[in-house]
Order: sequence, then structure tokens, then C-alpha cells
Amino acid sequence: IDDPAVLDRVRAKYKLPQAFILSVGTVQPRKNYVRLVKAFTQLKVKDVHLVIAGGKGWLYQDLLDGIQELGLQERVHLTGYVDDVDLPVLYNLAQVVAMPSLYEGFGIPIVEAMACGIPVVAANNSSLPEAAGKAGLLVDAADSDMLAEALTRALTDSRRRRTMIERGLAQARRFTWQRAA
Repeated sequence: IDDPAVLDRVRAKYKLPQAFILSVGTVQPRKNYVRLVKAFTQLKVKDVHLVIAGGKGWLYQDLLDGIQELGLQERVHLTGYVDDVDLPVLYNLAQVVAMPSLYEGFGIPIVEAMACGIPVVAANNSSLPEAAGKAGLLVDAADSDMLAEALTRALTDSRRRRTMIERGLAQARRFTWQRAA
């Protein structure tokens, strides 16, 4: 999606910053957002924000407390629920998609991000390696240092980004609705 009017509409609707890491999913402990925020504080890139797109699930208060305690209210954005029509635009606005979940049944945000040409950093557990294939950077979900390093590489290493985007587009093509059905 490269229509400036569409991109600007969604950026304004969700009050999104210019450059951001995106994570998509209901705010709940298994999404590992507390560790993602910790990794975010360790990034070597300072002009990027973190956007978490998803409604509040169960036990979300730890995330809110962590953001507050670290003084990140201006750099970590919680959009709440995102309309299905806006989600592809949100992916297209992101620089990287992070999915450090502790457990996933599949991990469709990985495939959605790759289909939009966005690099992915994901946990190396459950179904996430299958979804990411060789296109994403896989990390230990319990290691915030490793997550921060992978996010930094995905943001700053232009050669790596190009490779991730090319591989991601090919990987996403493997997951058509007809093949899945």
C-alpha cells in the first residue's frame, strides 16, 4: 500500500509515529509484550517507537505498569483494537514487525507482515519458525538482549533488510487460503 492518503488516514486514526516497530495481537502475557518493551529500551536506534496493536486481554496491567515505570509513554503506543481494513496499512507503515510470543498456534501476523514486505523478528518457539521460515530473524522469547539485537539488525542493516523482505514475500506466498484449506 503506497497511497499517501490511505497511509496518512491510518497514521492519523491511530496516532502513529513516523518510524515504529509493530507488534500485533491481544495484550496478554503469552504475547511477551513486557519483555518486548524491555528489549525496546535496549535498542541502539533511538528515533523509532514501539506500537502494539490489539485489544486488552487478560492480565495486561503488568505491561501498562512497565511502560509507566520506564517512562516510555511517549514512545510506546497501544492502539487498542485495529479494524481489519486498517491492518494491512498498519503493517505497511511499520519498519519491522516483532512477534516475541511465548506460544502461538500459528502466528498469522508474521505472514501478514511478510506479505506486505515488512521484515519480521519472531520467537523461535511453537509454530513461529514454520510461519517465518528462513525469512525472519528468530530469537529466544526469554532473552530480551537477543530480541533487542535482532530488532536493531532488522532496522539498521540495509542488506539484511532487503534479504528479509525478499525471502518474506516468497515465504508469505506459501500460505494461500487455497493451500491452507
